[in-house]
Amino acid sequence: MNIADMGFTEIDKSILPDGIVEGYAYGKANCKLMEAENDLSGRLTKVISENYTSEEFRAFAEEADCDYLLLYWRRQEEIRLMSFSRCSDVRALEFLDYIITDFGLAKGNAESAFGRISTAVLDAEAFREEISGYTEFLLRMSANYFEKCDWVYADAYSAENKEYIDSLKSYRKRRVPWAYIRTTEIVPAGGRIKIKSLENESGLVITAKEDTFIMIGCRGEVYDMNFEKFSNTYETTDEHLDIFERMLDFLPEVEALDENRFITLDELAKICYPIQKAVIKAVQIDNRTKVFKNADSTEYFLGRPGDFMAVRMDDYSDIYIIQNEVFTRTYEESSL
Repeated sequence: MNIADMGFTEIDKSILPDGIVEGYAYGKANCKLMEAENDLSGRLTKVISENYTSEEFRAFAEEADCDYLLLYWRRQEEIRLMSFSRCSDVRALEFLDYIITDFGLAKGNAESAFGRISTAVLDAEAFREEISGYTEFLLRMSANYFEKCDWVYADAYSAENKEYIDSLKSYRKRRVPWAYIRTTEIVPAGGRIKIKSLENESGLVITAKEDTFIMIGCRGEVYDMNFEKFSNTYETTDEHLDIFERMLDFLPEVEALDENRFITLDELAKICYPIQKAVIKAVQIDNRTKVFKNADSTEYFLGRPGDFMAVRMDDYSDIYIIQNEVFTRTYEESSL
């Protein structure tokens, strides 16, 4: 195993935190991978299974002195993993999901996450890829996350790729019902609302304003939109959302952070319909893609191969991800 070829260096054992057997630092991002002893892993497993923002795990990650930490160990017939992120441009759950997406299970949030993978499955993958074992697998996948995923900063991308965007196919939403609600109907103006979308399952925090709306799509997907773009895209009605009539895949809800409570949206939302002249440009993506509003953004849309990257024609800097199933169900090609 040549860790240098993967962009890693081995950390001197004398400076590793207590309970760590081996450690590796990635040179292109402040990311570290560490193998834990059973005593440490058992303690952290207990606290993180009870609270994904465990103070003990947070303190350990800070002691490791990195922005992104992946902790792993072997227990019985599994490899268990914990990830921690101190920076919002990499969500701990999303990072861990990338590493074990085809082989294991991951749970958590933007800050910390826990996962497990069968050693038999991992050994089979290691044999197929001709790698030496689970440590090399984790090192390779971690490096691939930073090197083989596309990171799109919308403002710079739109300025540098205008001709390419112009060349993309045009689409419009089918005449199917969507639902909407003004954020100030959920909490008072200035209140914080956390919404979980299909492209940001860890959650996006927005501030309630009179001109900010929350949209609900056919699968129950939820996202925010300002009034100007809303009025240019949808025709409103006074018809209330009926989740059983609309056959939503799940019941949409948001978290009112200042009130520490969850609020279901079906009783508050009303129906709207897409304006047929509202057109976007879109392309199906081949790589895992993260779309940030700009270089200073910490929130991002996440797209997986087969999903679509969309661009509003009235604002090329408004770039976002639409999941494949949602796109095929709700969009059609347009000649406009």
